[in-house]
Amino acid sequence: MSARGLDQAQGAPDPLPCAPSPVSAIAEAGEGAVLDHLARSARDLVRGVADGGPHAAEGAAMRPVASNLTPSGAAVEAAFVWGGVGPDGRPGCDPRISLDPLPGGAPSARLAAALALLRAAGTARLSVQQQMLAAEVAEWQASSPGRYGAWAGLRAGSVAASPAGASPPLAAKLYLELPERAREAACALEQRLAGAPPVLGGRDIRPTMLGLDPQNGGVEVYYRCDRLFPGDLDTLMRRFRLAERSGEVVALIERLTRRSVRFELPSWDVGFSVAYVAGEEGARLSPAVFTFYSNAASLLGPDERVRCALMREGRAANWDMVPYAALHARMPETVPGEAPLQCHGLVGAVLPSVGDMRVTATLALPRALGCPARRDAMRAQPGSLPQAHAAEGREEHGHA
Repeated sequence: MSARGLDQAQGAPDPLPCAPSPVSAIAEAGEGAVLDHLARSARDLVRGVADGGPHAAEGAAMRPVASNLTPSGAAVEAAFVWGGVGPDGRPGCDPRISLDPLPGGAPSARLAAALALLRAAGTARLSVQQQMLAAEVAEWQASSPGRYGAWAGLRAGSVAASPAGASPPLAAKLYLELPERAREAACALEQRLAGAPPVLGGRDIRPTMLGLDPQNGGVEVYYRCDRLFPGDLDTLMRRFRLAERSGEVVALIERLTRRSVRFELPSWDVGFSVAYVAGEEGARLSPAVFTFYSNAASLLGPDERVRCALMREGRAANWDMVPYAALHARMPETVPGEAPLQCHGLVGAVLPSVGDMRVTATLALPRALGCPARRDAMRAQPGSLPQAHAAEGREEHGHA
């Protein structure tokens, strides 16, 4: 697919089964209102993209299908990034959401739906460099289909760009799967971006997803890998010409788990991402942010233990935890006799080239998860669920 063809994807995509509903009870103001605005916007965008689509009947037939975006099967997920400084001078909470534009759809259909949603979300368009990368990945997907094809992400744009009293504009992001069967080509692409040969050959490091942010021309590469030692993080960061900050990651893990880390990092399901920022026109992309991720269940256990660890860390750092706590409180109830669905996805440490470490965590939106048709399908059709999701790794989303 050419860059032009990618940017003008033909046809309307299938509608989203059980489109995301607002998180309306989270909060009336602050970051809770931002999260609610994002959820409402996602619902409206998905409906708008789907209206008049040629596959409406197929979309209706797929309503019971769960998504492989999250361990629980929810098609929409909130991500919180804590740290930095918010507009009120307190340590900030930056919410955003990710969504599966077409649960159960073919990877190619999900890619078309994600591109349509990206165009509908705002005025920003992929840069020429981003279009070339997206077209390259789309060609790999056409010859080597993967598991999901593409996701979409939404976050609030600059408040300064919106009229007084209006909701903040939307900023969208595109996530493209790097198929396992195209690993050789994907490794060549990430090495081209990194400008350095690979390291830690024994850790089975492989790129799995590409994130494209039209707002700033940025590119983010997401990786999966085998278990890591603390020093491996420094080795990775040196490769990307970023400051070695493994000590901060280890300290965070020790605080969250309340255990010392002597050898391997205590999670068997880990990964990382490297975000590149665009310089002047024609300038080479530069590495700017390294993020370490772990599957939340692998690192901390069931949802309640994850919640306790994050709330403890948030109170100590004076983060705004209200939107997260309110969303967690609305998770679906456990069905008697059944194992609870894991609603946390990832926990991570965000390490910018300049500035303090930030902490991120993802949590499935309960309204999407609680859709009766999808919930029934998850019980009746275990084959449609990502049962091995934790073992496969939650590489497809870090943050939106």
